[in-house]
Amino acid sequence: MAHTGKGIVRYPLEQIWHPRVGIVNETNSVSRKMPDSVEVEPDGTVTYRQRYVGAFTQPLRLQSFPFDRQTFRVQLVAVRYQSNEVMFVPDQVWIQDGLKGAGGISPSVTLPDWTIEKWELKPLVYALAPRHQYSSYAFDFTASRNVQHYILKVILPLILIVIMSWSVFWIDPVHSNSQISIAVTSMLTLIAYRFAVDTQLPRLPYMTRLDAFILTSTLLVFFSLIEVLITTILETSRRTGRAKKIDRYCRAIFPAMFLIASIAIFVHPRG
Repeated sequence: MAHTGKGIVRYPLEQIWHPRVGIVNETNSVSRKMPDSVEVEPDGTVTYRQRYVGAFTQPLRLQSFPFDRQTFRVQLVAVRYQSNEVMFVPDQVWIQDGLKGAGGISPSVTLPDWTIEKWELKPLVYALAPRHQYSSYAFDFTASRNVQHYILKVILPLILIVIMSWSVFWIDPVHSNSQISIAVTSMLTLIAYRFAVDTQLPRLPYMTRLDAFILTSTLLVFFSLIEVLITTILETSRRTGRAKKIDRYCRAIFPAMFLIASIAIFVHPRG
């Protein structure tokens, strides 16, 4: 490709040999925003620039959602050549200019739901089968999810619903109608809440941290309703003293259970 002309010569990509670089995890929505052309310098150096825009696939581990940390990858691969035929090598000039791995993330790039913590570039072997191994180059970046939205819009309202259900423990069992009314209202509010937040939660075959918290809260609200029914039966049977005693125990037991469960669910490192 070396030439005797001056300056850079441009060719359409398909007019020259090229390693047929593709992106392993791209979807049909990915499009190229720059012309498919190359720049050839007099010494034969060929430069191909491209900008890809679209959605990419990425397997995620969401057990810790929404307190999770994920590693995302964009992987380039030479799809028609074995790893001993084409190799990806970082440009040492770019590395000397301060770009680790000859690449990086623009300071202007922001992700509203994520905070990028670190990134790295590395050559890899992409194996379709034992005898079909292709040279590839991967760009990995690790990001942690911003949880403020979920705390304010999901977790905090749920805590208030659970606390509302505990108010029945401070109402005299003689006023069973008020107790039942509050307990049922708490349960219905929780059901409405579940419908409201369902669209914000990932649908998975396993439980996340937030799923466990919602399930724990649901059970506690349900148990408070059961407790009201028990104390109402006791009061109707003229065992008001025992009903009041159960209420006093529940004033400590329910908050303690909720606190212990919350610590067990949330207080451990991001995963």
